[in-house]
Amino acid sequence: MKPILTWLLTTLVSTTSWAQAMPDSIAGKSKPAVGKDTAVFPRTDSLRQVTVVAAKNSLQVENGKIVMNLANSALTTGASVFDLLKKMPGISISQDDNISLRGTEGVHVLIDGKMNYLSGKQLSDFLKAMGADNIVRIELITSPTAEFDAAGNAGLINIVTRKRNIRGYAIDLRSGITRASTWMVNENVTASINTSRLSLLASFDYNTPNRQLISKSSNTITENNGQYQLERTNTSLYKIKFYTYRLGTDWRIADRHQLSASYHGYFDDFMAPKAATASQYDDRQVLHSIVQTQNNIVEPYYYNAFNLAHTWSIDTTGKKLTTEVHYISYRNLSDALMTSVNKDPVSGAVTDENALRSHQPGYITIRSAKTDLEWTHQAYLIKAGLKYAYVSNDNNYRFDSLISGSFKEAASMSNHFLYKEKIAAAYLSVSRKIKRTSVLAGLRIERTDAKGYTVKDGFTNRRAYTSLFPSVSIDQELKQHKLNLSLSRRINRPTYADLNPVRWYTDQYFYYAGNPALVPEMAWLLSAAWTFHRKYILTATYGYRDNYMTKRLSVDSAAQAVKSQTANFSHLQRLDILFSAPFNLGIWSLQASAGVNYSMYPFPQLKGDATASRWAANVQVQQQWKLPGGFRLEMAAFFYSRELWGIYLKDELFFADAGIRKSFFKDNLTLQLNFTDFLRTYRLQGASLSDATNYQYYDRPDAHRIGFSVRYHIGGKLVPRRANSIEEQERL
Repeated sequence: MKPILTWLLTTLVSTTSWAQAMPDSIAGKSKPAVGKDTAVFPRTDSLRQVTVVAAKNSLQVENGKIVMNLANSALTTGASVFDLLKKMPGISISQDDNISLRGTEGVHVLIDGKMNYLSGKQLSDFLKAMGADNIVRIELITSPTAEFDAAGNAGLINIVTRKRNIRGYAIDLRSGITRASTWMVNENVTASINTSRLSLLASFDYNTPNRQLISKSSNTITENNGQYQLERTNTSLYKIKFYTYRLGTDWRIADRHQLSASYHGYFDDFMAPKAATASQYDDRQVLHSIVQTQNNIVEPYYYNAFNLAHTWSIDTTGKKLTTEVHYISYRNLSDALMTSVNKDPVSGAVTDENALRSHQPGYITIRSAKTDLEWTHQAYLIKAGLKYAYVSNDNNYRFDSLISGSFKEAASMSNHFLYKEKIAAAYLSVSRKIKRTSVLAGLRIERTDAKGYTVKDGFTNRRAYTSLFPSVSIDQELKQHKLNLSLSRRINRPTYADLNPVRWYTDQYFYYAGNPALVPEMAWLLSAAWTFHRKYILTATYGYRDNYMTKRLSVDSAAQAVKSQTANFSHLQRLDILFSAPFNLGIWSLQASAGVNYSMYPFPQLKGDATASRWAANVQVQQQWKLPGGFRLEMAAFFYSRELWGIYLKDELFFADAGIRKSFFKDNLTLQLNFTDFLRTYRLQGASLSDATNYQYYDRPDAHRIGFSVRYHIGGKLVPRRANSIEEQERL
């Protein structure tokens, strides 16, 4: 590991608010006499803290996690989980919707503590299908322990969904409508039944996140022995219908045995007609030609995930054994027809025309099994586990060019890509608390056997390796303060889409392509945290990554197009520092977070590597007002300075959201109205640092929206569940 600089600070932001302890008579306890030795105030403080965290709808830091609380937020109407991730510190979204966490793509996402396994575009589409209204919180796990998969160099993202843990039946009905450049609707019904032994959950969600994207970009091309400046405007209209469905059951088959089964699926009817106009200017700024492109894309997605788990609570001291199996099937049936015409800029006459047709069916299957043991021995908590995962990816794609009025296969662009990956893992972790010091140490070992095969080229990329992933974390409590120091090793494997050498065209002059020669990225993460006065948080993280993976731009001279491709760079060093503080004044509360980061890495140029380095800053301010009549007003503003993104230098970004919320009939009916990007300032723009091409872009996403939603809850008799019932939430 290269010199590690930093000390990171991470913990919990707790805000102050009122809380009232439950009377002892309700809890079924006799009320103790209050004497000089009775610990009244410590108990009240503890209850106050728990109450505030549950009710606060803002960014917080707790137990090594950065948390966005959403349970009662007025800003979720019409939004997807993908939209919410843009507002988390350390997360960036690229021009092609790839998610980056602390400068690293290939982010790994968990749903209720369970690995999702999707990555790249598949992950982005999956998160766009998840409505934000059913999300309780989003957690950035900054320093994962050995029990988590080693994948995810910058940490993990855990999305916690809404669950009802009270006995009885419940039905939630939600209807929302949002207006941007197009209308969007979101309809959801969720029903659950909880008894002492059986819990059932079912939900169905219909979502139409239609949107429009207007993008402008430019770069220099060489054509007919001359250089031309290419200025183009792309307009993409996304027409999407998401159908998402979930089923789940927990069955307490015996006092210490629970059987759980769940199914999560979605289907979308995705269409994206894209229009582009590219104008070529010569060195005298004289318009030379106009190229108009129409790219019609039809991409229905099918996702099915099955999970079966058994939990055995060995005794009442916390010992338990959990066994799980997963099966995930993902299909992407992509068809596109791209037609282009060249026009004379003076007469408007068509001088040339061509067409390219593509058929790119992709099939991903994931099978995994794991078992986890928690064992208490004296003052030690021991965790151990085994896991095996098998992934297969099959993409037999074909491109056809229009020649003399008929389509003929473009053999140089067509191929069949097969990929198989097997990962076997084992881990052991031990933790103990000695007075005010807590120590957690773990070791994970993973054996990876991966093979990518490009059939027509006969190219095979085989990787078989065994890696150790140690981790250690130390917490020290100092009266009103708390210190934390942690160190871990992580891995970032190439996504399935990044390994696939197929092409995805934006227009005739720009396309994305996979790279089957990619190798995994390895990283060390050092973090430290300081919580002082129980509410102010300072966190820092330093990471050093070998074989850093990010986008690289080059010019396809045959097609005169810019080619964007994930590639391995030598290394990356990244430092992130975040300060978070709450402020409260009567009916007004504010959560402010400010962060800086520093990135440094070499990147390829035509005459050797150059070094990119830059400081960047971000600020998030979230405010709430409790208005008369039970109304709650919420406003949030976000600012991100210029920042490095692989081969790009991204410009600054500022946007603000607002929402108002009101509940009726004992919180059973909730109305929400929100305004997303109400200042119309959300823009994505940047320029390439590479001298291979001077590509730059300016995107205007469809972020300016107004939305209204209604949620109605119907519930039976609400009886607290037994204290020893087993809840998946307790394991998160």
